[in-house]
Amino acid sequence: MNLQNRIQRLVHSSFISRTQHFAKKTTRDFLEQNSRPLEAQEIAALERQGNRCSDWSLISVVPDFTPKGIWDCSFFGTCRLGTYTGELRDYPNPGMTISLPEGLYSSTIIDSFIGNNCAVHRCSTIQGIITSNRVVLSNSSLRHTGISSFGNGTTIPVGVEIGGREIMLFADLSLELAQLVLDYPADQLIRQDYLGYVGEYLSNIWGKKTIVDNDSLILDTRHIQNAYIGPHCYIHQCDCIQESTLLSTPADPTEAGPGTIIRQAIVQEGVTVDSGALVLKSMLFEHSYATEHGKVQDCIVGPNSGISLGEATASFMGPFVGFHHQSLLIANYWPGGRGNIGYGANVGSNHTSRMPDQECWPGEGMFFGLSSVIKYPANFRRAPYSIVAAGVTTLPQKMTCPFSLINEPVAYYLEVPPGFNNLIPAWGLTENLYSLKRNEGKYKARNKAKRNTFDLELFRPEILQYMREAIQALSSIAERKTIYLPSDIPAIGKNMMTDENRLKAIKAYQFFIDLTEYKHLRNEVLGNPKKKRSPEEVQVLGEKITAYLTMVPEILQRTILSRQRDFARGSAIIDDYPETHVGVDDDPFVIQTRQEVEQELEKTRSALALLKQN
Repeated sequence: MNLQNRIQRLVHSSFISRTQHFAKKTTRDFLEQNSRPLEAQEIAALERQGNRCSDWSLISVVPDFTPKGIWDCSFFGTCRLGTYTGELRDYPNPGMTISLPEGLYSSTIIDSFIGNNCAVHRCSTIQGIITSNRVVLSNSSLRHTGISSFGNGTTIPVGVEIGGREIMLFADLSLELAQLVLDYPADQLIRQDYLGYVGEYLSNIWGKKTIVDNDSLILDTRHIQNAYIGPHCYIHQCDCIQESTLLSTPADPTEAGPGTIIRQAIVQEGVTVDSGALVLKSMLFEHSYATEHGKVQDCIVGPNSGISLGEATASFMGPFVGFHHQSLLIANYWPGGRGNIGYGANVGSNHTSRMPDQECWPGEGMFFGLSSVIKYPANFRRAPYSIVAAGVTTLPQKMTCPFSLINEPVAYYLEVPPGFNNLIPAWGLTENLYSLKRNEGKYKARNKAKRNTFDLELFRPEILQYMREAIQALSSIAERKTIYLPSDIPAIGKNMMTDENRLKAIKAYQFFIDLTEYKHLRNEVLGNPKKKRSPEEVQVLGEKITAYLTMVPEILQRTILSRQRDFARGSAIIDDYPETHVGVDDDPFVIQTRQEVEQELEKTRSALALLKQN
């Protein structure tokens, strides 16, 4: 399948149809067929109501127009007006219901088309605007200049801050398509196909007017220019929206709140930009957010991810990245997402006195602890769900051991170079399974994405392959040592590793690889209960599924032990910890895991019974 076909499969655009719908409304044929000039008595009534116009012949109206509901307005240029009752009307929105008289009041309207049942109040300048129906514009300024693509076609650098891994943004870009293009920056065929499609896309959306679609509310907003505002958007006390597209639907309304600035940006459905956040030359995918003075520049922010307080620049953040503190993310290529950035983390050391041309590839599910510092270049792509502990500074490196912990050394050895940290591969599987499985369930429960799909299973084929490669790397040693360095095992990066942790990691990786394989075999038996199998096949399946029956309870044991360690530590330090924290046995996730294990055991016994019948 070539890229053009993949694009057609991945892109589903209602945005194009909406922009073309409004473009049609500005054509002469549409105006002549669906509007009429004002009549003399209507002009007289409008003037009695305090309205002024330099040339009333330039004003057209819908066939059932009446002058009521239009007071103290000034009209300039070619305008088209809808019908307004002048009566108080409720306009619902995500925050609260706004009640305003329907119509145009105390506003200056220039070369604009205002739809039916709108409420336009005290707007100093409405110039070059076309609204759909039931729109509220209150105490706000909206303009349009020239021809605009509403921020579509903006090119941003991702990963390499000064360029080299660029992508052109458009409103219907999917996460899968973005990763495909960015994974192959030097592939000229992919780039040519992609740019060709985006060029065609842009040719369908160019517009000469800012568009405000059905049921949108714009309140107390200082400046909107060359923008598309989608249906049911809620914009209030926003400082600036310029050269941008804000998609929105009734089910997933988009909100831009107080003090925010959105420039040359694409914002998909269900996004929140609030509390002084800056979004510049970026794309926020569905149900992402930027709040609390967060700064987002030259970024792609995946579904269900977002930035609060911190700063992200020239980065691709996949789904479910938590960025809730004053931290830094610069030049990161992180399509897997599902990670977390702790307070004060500096994942942005891409230059000191050198060129800012280095990048970081975090692995899926990676956690950067408090005040950690990641020196560039860094590649953890094949080390998903790894943790950089609080206060740790990592050296430039490529580390490929999944579920690892990078921590400060617990002891110092003469053979270990300065700056090397202690790597504990598979630590998440042996010591932190509670958090891993809890996050997996949390992502599944909180996923609101509709445009984009992604596999939220923890032990899926891609991750299992990384684990197999790690086993191979950790097993391929020339000689057994107490301490290993990168010269012994390149997979550990610029870190040291003990032999004890090496052996534990191999065992842990293999356990979960086998567990996943045996579960798949169990499900295959349950899914084909009447399938006839040879005695040899029955024996092999029986052995592996029986092994799965003995392995499953260990998931519960590891989950409980992981939670017990946290509870014991807290109880030893905080006097009333047991009184203020849920006990291990009453922990909701422990209870859920216990129920899931019981269900797994019951299914497995059923599969063994089917094999015996065979």
